[in-house]
Amino acid sequence: MVDSEIIIRQATADDIPDLVRLRRMMFETMGFDDPAKLDAGDAAAADYFAKAIPSGEFQGWLAVTPAGEAVSTSGLVIDQHPPGPGNLSGKTGYIMNVVTHPAYRRRGLARRLMQVTLAWLDEQNIQRAELHATDMGRPLYESLGFAAHTGMRLEMHK
Repeated sequence: MVDSEIIIRQATADDIPDLVRLRRMMFETMGFDDPAKLDAGDAAAADYFAKAIPSGEFQGWLAVTPAGEAVSTSGLVIDQHPPGPGNLSGKTGYIMNVVTHPAYRRRGLARRLMQVTLAWLDEQNIQRAELHATDMGRPLYESLGFAAHTGMRLEMHK
């Protein structure tokens, strides 16, 4: 298949099953292997997307084959923080759910999705984007200008 035949388009509520399927694939690739927790995560994500896509709280894009199969995705939420000298709007685009089906990897789909995601942020005049990178994704993000930064997290309830 010629990769130019794969289109990138914005996700709609009709795409929730594909968003959930690809998101699960991402978690499985990252080593999550508890089927009950993955199933619970799928159900919770479907509920979230059903509300957040129509409201615009979640923005997502899909790479879709001519046959209509979604094979790669990226997602985005906007975090609002108090403005500061380095970010006068206080808005940060948090990029997530960047995943490509194994049969379609190394063809530039994640790069195309990231370019569309970053262009959307630019159109919204959002000055900062963040993400968490896997080892597999890190070279792509670095090539797009992302740099490591220090962060910490506390899991309140396990």
